[in-house]
Amino acid sequence: MIRWAAQGRTKASLILNLFGVFALGALVYIVLHTDFSLIWREVRALPALLVGLLFCLQIATQLALNYQWFRLCRILGLKASFGALLVVNAYGTVVDAANPGEKVGGELARVLQLHNLLGFSAQQATSLVTIQKALSLAALVILNGLAVFVLGDALTHWTSPFPRIAVLVVLLGLAVLLGCALFGTERLNSRIQSIRGEGRLVGGLKRWMARFARDTAAIGRRPGEWGRQFLLALVIWTLFPLKLQLIVSQYARVNPLLLFAITFLAYFAAMVPLLPGGLGTFEAVMGGMLMAAGLGWERALAISLVFRFITFWFVVLLSVLIITAAKVRGLVRKC
Repeated sequence: MIRWAAQGRTKASLILNLFGVFALGALVYIVLHTDFSLIWREVRALPALLVGLLFCLQIATQLALNYQWFRLCRILGLKASFGALLVVNAYGTVVDAANPGEKVGGELARVLQLHNLLGFSAQQATSLVTIQKALSLAALVILNGLAVFVLGDALTHWTSPFPRIAVLVVLLGLAVLLGCALFGTERLNSRIQSIRGEGRLVGGLKRWMARFARDTAAIGRRPGEWGRQFLLALVIWTLFPLKLQLIVSQYARVNPLLLFAITFLAYFAAMVPLLPGGLGTFEAVMGGMLMAAGLGWERALAISLVFRFITFWFVVLLSVLIITAAKVRGLVRKC
């Protein structure tokens, strides 16, 4: 069994490495055969007012995300100010940008900073991060399912119903798993607590599961709180395709639902551990799909670069400023 699992991991690693080499080669080809002066011309054509609006929308997105963390802390009885959580999330964003792939390193950084900056226990920090990420992923699953169901013939390669049904089945499976994780924690906790043995690993798992069950129960005791949390997560996610729609509308008319699908497919591709922060992978996928939607290559790449800067690199810059300001404030207090 162990040998079979090891062989499975080796094959998966080989496939991932081959995909990485192919994606990197495609990225190099794109760079060598792209007229960046034309791309810069397309970027400069964007109205300054629109760019300012995009920056404001991204700041609103980050504040809404931070509010979700803040609200969860209040419900779970964890003492954390809005500003302190901004610093915690800033660390997570910077780590995301510095590591291949996205989210895993950032969530670990958030757990560590919740412990170091706010004094949360390991169980408190990991439970909070797990709940917030489960809410975010659940909203993403719902939105992707809606996109797949509504898009229909907007994606020409999905004229057959079978790929659409297969994707919906996968999304439904994810939705069921998330539902069990958030709403079936008491039963899962009972099973975990019944595990024999009190070793370090088993003991840590039991303590974390007990905390996670208490936290999900605390949210459930507030009428309508799960609904408010899901709604907040849905609003946060839907702001991203809205930004893409605002940019694309300056160049062409494209089905908003198609732009919705392009947005999240590009985000999925950026999670492949190839380059730091999904660099290159995101831009290539979004640019290629925009080109398939009828835009010229330089224009499609310009749109993806602007979108990526607004929604990622601008956030990284803000995060660096937030961390720097927090450190300076700490030094001033010590003086």
